[in-house]
Amino acid sequence: MFPAARIRVLVAHADPLISLGLAAVLSERCDFEATLCGPAATAASNTANPAHSADVVVADYESGLRLIAAAGAAIPRVVILTHSDSEARICHALEQGACGYLLLGCSLRDLLEGLRSAHQGDIAVGPVVASRIAERMKRQMLTVREADILQQMMLGLSNKAIAARLVVAVGTVKTHVKSILGKLNAASRTEAVAIAQRRGILREESEWPLRPTRAGSARRGRPACRPSSPIRRATQPPSCA
Repeated sequence: MFPAARIRVLVAHADPLISLGLAAVLSERCDFEATLCGPAATAASNTANPAHSADVVVADYESGLRLIAAAGAAIPRVVILTHSDSEARICHALEQGACGYLLLGCSLRDLLEGLRSAHQGDIAVGPVVASRIAERMKRQMLTVREADILQQMMLGLSNKAIAARLVVAVGTVKTHVKSILGKLNAASRTEAVAIAQRRGILREESEWPLRPTRAGSARRGRPACRPSSPIRRATQPPSCA
């Protein structure tokens, strides 16, 4: 009987200590073969990129998304390993094509099982990440206009000041603020801002440069963030440069 083929893992984490630790741990397992890769190589576009010969890539958030965005013909499955448990970042990574999202501090068992699951074509998420996704899917999403107003609330502006800045009526702002408090299940403006910061809502527009934005009335009524199948399963491995 032939021995089972090893899972070839490319470690492309930006933190060198984490990279070395991951490579050392994986190299001790009989079913893994680990290769180290510097952060710059994850963005390089050339045929010698070691990502092409890997089955799974484990990377930090930014490096992982760069790999996915630079999709070529045979990108391996990318598993994000990061400290951020923001709902917005989790869903964005999975929607962009990441095949896993694990948190730093997860158990070794969760890490190994996650990499095996990603290699088999499944989505690898830990318990905390799964709960974040479930919570997001249960909630009503803010519209773009509500997100705009929430951003101004974060700056501490009054309804009158927000209305002047966004060129809308004060009554319109009050209506949106009431809707925001209801959707976030917040009792006050301060609590709404705290909840939004914890969930990552207030950061997602500035951190997602690929998301188109429009000013004025064309933006109104469109959802600020849509879950749109955050736990989708890829039919084939994504591509990588």
